[in-house]
Parts: sequence; C-alpha cells; structure tokens
Amino acid sequence: MNAATSHASPAKSALDAATDVRLGPLRLSSPAVLAPLAGYTDTAMRRICRRFGAGMVFSEMLSAEGARRDNAKTFKMAAFTPEERPYSIQLFSTNPEQAADAARILAELGPDALDLNFGCPVKKIALNSGGGAALLKDIPLLARIVEATVKAVDLPVSVKMRSGWDRRSLNAVDVAHAVADAGASWVTVHARTRSDLYKGQAQWEWIAEVKAAVSIPVIGNGDVRTAPDAIRLMEVTSCDAVMIGRAAIGNPFIFREVNHLLRHGRESAPATPLERFDAAATQLRWAVEQWGEAKAVREFRKHLLAYVRGLPHSSAFKTEAMKLERADDVIEALHGYFSSLPDDAAPHAALSAFGY
Repeated sequence: MNAATSHASPAKSALDAATDVRLGPLRLSSPAVLAPLAGYTDTAMRRICRRFGAGMVFSEMLSAEGARRDNAKTFKMAAFTPEERPYSIQLFSTNPEQAADAARILAELGPDALDLNFGCPVKKIALNSGGGAALLKDIPLLARIVEATVKAVDLPVSVKMRSGWDRRSLNAVDVAHAVADAGASWVTVHARTRSDLYKGQAQWEWIAEVKAAVSIPVIGNGDVRTAPDAIRLMEVTSCDAVMIGRAAIGNPFIFREVNHLLRHGRESAPATPLERFDAAATQLRWAVEQWGEAKAVREFRKHLLAYVRGLPHSSAFKTEAMKLERADDVIEALHGYFSSLPDDAAPHAALSAFGY
C-alpha cells in the first residue's frame, strides 16, 4: 500500500468525504468519480457508472482543435444525457487561444464543468503535438492555457495532470500552485509521471504533497482498484475525492462499493450475476442508442470482456461472444452465461491481469 509522507495534512475523515464533497461550486453525492478514459467513457459507460453511484463523470479526452473545427465526432463524443450530471468535458489544447475558443464552443452544450488535460502520456498527444503531459515542462504556458479557459466561460475549470514528466522533474506542487493562481477550481493528480506511463506503483505521497500545498480541492488518482483502496487513498493523502479509471471498466459496481464502505464502515456484497447481466445489457443498449448497432457491438466487446473477467467458465463464453454482431444476440448470450452462474459467483482473477 502507498503511504503519505510527512508533508500530508491530517487525514480527512472518510465519512466527512462521503457526506460533504465539494469541487468548486459543485456538490457531489460521492467522492468517487469516473476518470476520462480514451476509447471507453462514452455516454453509455458514464450513465451506468452514475447509476451505480459515481459522484461525477468525465467525457473522453477531446481535441480543442476538433471543437474549433466543428468536428462531428468531437461533438458526438461530448454529447451527454441529464442522467450523467454532474458531467465535465475534458479537452486537450496546446495554446491559450485554442483552449479559450474550444471552451466557449463546448460550454454551449451545457456541461457542468470543463477539464484541461495535462497528463496524457500518449506519444501522439504528449510528444507529437506538445499537449497533454508535455505541458508539464512549460508551466508558464500551461498556466496561460488555464487562465484563458477560465476567462472564456462561466463554468468551473479543472485540471488533470501527472506528477511530472519523469522522476527527475517532479513538479506537481509547482504546477498545482500555477493552475490554482490561474483560476482552476480543482486539480486531479495522477500519482505517476509521464515516463511511468501506467507501469509501477502510483506514489500517493505526491498527491499528499499537492493537497498540503494548495487551497483548491484535490482529486487523487492512481492504483484505486477496490473500495478499500479508495478509502485508504483519501485517508493517507486527505484528498477531497478519488478518481477511478480502469477498475470501473466492466465494473460500475465499484462506485456502489466505495459508497457503502464509506457510509457503513464495512464492505458490501459483490454484484450478483443478475446485476452484472443487467448492467452489461443496459450499457450495450445505451451504446446502440448513441453509436448505432454495428459500432456499438464492436466497441462493446472490450467492456464485455471486463464484465466477465475472473468469473467461472468465462473463456468459452468470450470466444463465442466475440463473434456476435447483433446486440440482441450479445444480450441473449450474456443472459445465458450469467444465468448459468451460482448466485454467489464473483470475479476471482487478480486485477493485474487487466493491466493494473
């Protein structure tokens, strides 16, 4: 388990976090929020996670330039339903004018907040375009992007960042000070550097150092795989909320589990096979509404694999389900599989098998 350093402020009561979650002007029903995940957090995933208790959800990372150019795909990805509120649109930008223009355009869609990405480690974003985590190497420019966005819209603007470009240039505290001074309403700290990508252990003490250094709310991110992980992260860093990403894929129940543990002091029972079927089928139906059947079924396969990961006799089911092309056929196959499981079936495979 990660441990906070002496820089951390006194640990926040987990119960306080459950009952009074404030991010700028927003008040959340839970301190557990869904991360923006490229290729995953479409409206269907966001809706199912909100249904199971996510306190807030974020769009996939969108291109500011795509918004400026009226790109149809960008707006399709930004679209949302009332059920998703509070909802934030995340975008990446490389200069202040571009960010401000995109913010004004996307604000017309009516989200509850906008989030600026200064953490994406992907080469196409962070190296080729100079966006994402690359901006951690130019704090003055990063701060100007935040300031321009804040001035452009009447919405809270937040920042998601890594803890530095690499282990030799850890500057999360300096960046957090800069974005707070530029008007950001809160900051999310992923406790890895860009060079770490998603490998190794997240260093939660870096989150604690940011929380101790700035007055704006801080969301902690990194290696939250279970409800107890979420509670420990809040307790050892005093962060205001916890962002859950890959652990929520095929597992929206993690938000219910976090909330139950916070409010009752004990872990909840795992989702039953019937609940897992209902969530998966509902998410697929919503995806069809957004994307049409062919694309929805194709894109849902990665979610489907996660819904059954670790469950008994899932290998044969996955082999057959991956061949299906109609949503009704996928749902029928899911129903048949989950109906065959005992009521107490729960995933048993280590999360590390999913790349955690």
